[in-house]
Amino acid sequence: MQLPRLESTFSGRNQISEMWGIRLIDIMADDPVILIKPIDDRSLQDAAMLYNSGNDIRYATGMDGFVPISEVKSRLGYTGSEDKSFASGIYLKSVRGGDGKTDISFAGMVSGTVLGHVLWIRQLSILPACRRKGTGSRAVQLVIGCLRQELQISEVYVSVLGENIPGLRFWEKLGFAEINRVEKELFSDNQKYNVIIMRKTLQ
Repeated sequence: MQLPRLESTFSGRNQISEMWGIRLIDIMADDPVILIKPIDDRSLQDAAMLYNSGNDIRYATGMDGFVPISEVKSRLGYTGSEDKSFASGIYLKSVRGGDGKTDISFAGMVSGTVLGHVLWIRQLSILPACRRKGTGSRAVQLVIGCLRQELQISEVYVSVLGENIPGLRFWEKLGFAEINRVEKELFSDNQKYNVIIMRKTLQ
């Protein structure tokens, strides 16, 4: 799929937002179809709905069963030691027929951390109704484009459960390749799962 030219802005280290008392970098980015902006109190309810939108969402969130909004807030408040973490909502744009104004609707979220010139995408979660429409691919492209321009990232990493075949194919289509496998206890059953580490080197 040919993506349109990306238009984005980035807050930079001098404009790090305070989310619930925790410092996170802001990513504001959009293309003709989606908008990415930081998660705030107003979109926290949407994020909680996403965490509880079905059993397969656990592949993206790393959590199963009912997830209370307090736990979602805690997980989104993660920050690295250098204040280079982010938690952003993904919104679909739609133009009103009457006045031509653009409305946005919550479609998912993306979070991650930048360490040096390396980006770790910690979570990419898309609502079931918004999947298989290019939403996730666009979001990844926008985030990488922003952070490459502003923080000069050169590599991007993501971890995917080995049993999550659609997830593996998604990242492979975006140019990621497997570099390692580890076993890790996950979810409430404490079973060991194969976790595949994937990497993309930016040209």
